Amino acid sequence: MLSKRPVAVLLILAVLLAGLAPGVMAQEPIKLTVLTHWGEERLLVAQQAMIDEYVAAHPNVSIELQTVPFEELLTRIVTSRTAGTSPDIYHIYNLWLPEFTNGGLLAPMPEDLAAWVSENAAATSVVGVTYNDQLWGVPTEVNTYLLLYNKRLLAEAGYSEPPKTFEELVEIASAITKKDETGATTQTGFAAITGWDSGVVHPFMALLFSNGGEYFNEDFTEVAFGNQAGLEVFQLYQDLLDSGGMDTSISGWDFPNGTVGMIIMANWWRATLRASENIDYETEVGVAPIPVGPSGTESSTLAYNWLWSVDANSPNQEAAWDFVKWMNMPRGEGEPSPMGNFLVNELGAIPSLLPDQAAFAEDLGDHFLAPFVASTAYARQEPVIGGSQEIKSLLQVEIESLFTGMTDPQSLIDYVVPEANAILEEFRAGAGG
Repeated sequence: MLSKRPVAVLLILAVLLAGLAPGVMAQEPIKLTVLTHWGEERLLVAQQAMIDEYVAAHPNVSIELQTVPFEELLTRIVTSRTAGTSPDIYHIYNLWLPEFTNGGLLAPMPEDLAAWVSENAAATSVVGVTYNDQLWGVPTEVNTYLLLYNKRLLAEAGYSEPPKTFEELVEIASAITKKDETGATTQTGFAAITGWDSGVVHPFMALLFSNGGEYFNEDFTEVAFGNQAGLEVFQLYQDLLDSGGMDTSISGWDFPNGTVGMIIMANWWRATLRASENIDYETEVGVAPIPVGPSGTESSTLAYNWLWSVDANSPNQEAAWDFVKWMNMPRGEGEPSPMGNFLVNELGAIPSLLPDQAAFAEDLGDHFLAPFVASTAYARQEPVIGGSQEIKSLLQVEIESLFTGMTDPQSLIDYVVPEANAILEEFRAGAGG
């Protein structure tokens, strides 16, 4: 007959081990994958440094950093989801939220982290990462668009101040433009960045808002840029082209080379401008509000966000959110977060989180970033609704057609408006927009 004592001891040990199970499990190896579009060498080094610091404090966690160029990011997210190889953590553009959330791609945010973000992020950023009344991630940078201008080129053309109106923009741009003896443009007064939807559509939206216009109607059932305010922005582009103030043979990407007088661009370009050997960041790069159009009364602009989100299929959601939280929490009282340090020192971006803004108040007050920080008070958030990305892609193509003379302002509106409204209607019917 077996003694009851060993059986009792085994039962006690089983109970104790069961109680320890959560702690034991917490130490089991966890591998996370993180996908971003920050692929430049210096940015890879900075991101890896953050990862290494976290892993050093969490030895059971390993993190693989994956990067793709921005133009491939959306495709990579969709294809990896289809293939069942999704990363655990994404850095995504907020305009993708409707499709991602309706498609079940993103994991809900932990309530405590969502509450912290609501209290510690700039108001526009909270709006920017919210869809269907739910926050879907931690906002990183808030980006706005302003008029960048080359002070030297303006001075050489006889101007000491940047344009304040559409009319002045055309006048100054045409005065800056130069051609060589063959008639080829060597220097353009105004330039746009083509081949990239944000490079084309975001400046249009900034000009539209500064002209008193709207992108969507109040209930987001139709686009609203087909009226007079929108037409005047498209006509501005036509006037710039007709006057010679804009020549598409020179890209907006050439602004750091000193061959572009003005461009409407976002604050994250600061790092590129500071590194340029062809334009002096301190003395030549100027920043001004978006010029006001004939239907506008005061300057306005566009704001948009990026955010950290977690994949709904991740088997390690708790660990993934813990890493996201660690990246964005201040290291101490008055200190920035690891992410805030990366955004300001590596990207020259404006952090969405208020503790980071406070910690970097001096850095954000330089001659370039200060106007952008000020613009966050009056910038209008890019609307995050179903169908927005498709409309943006559609509008990009047609505006680029205007740039190349393939269409005119009124024809552009006549084609785009019904197409865009059909996209909105289709999304509402298919996904409940």
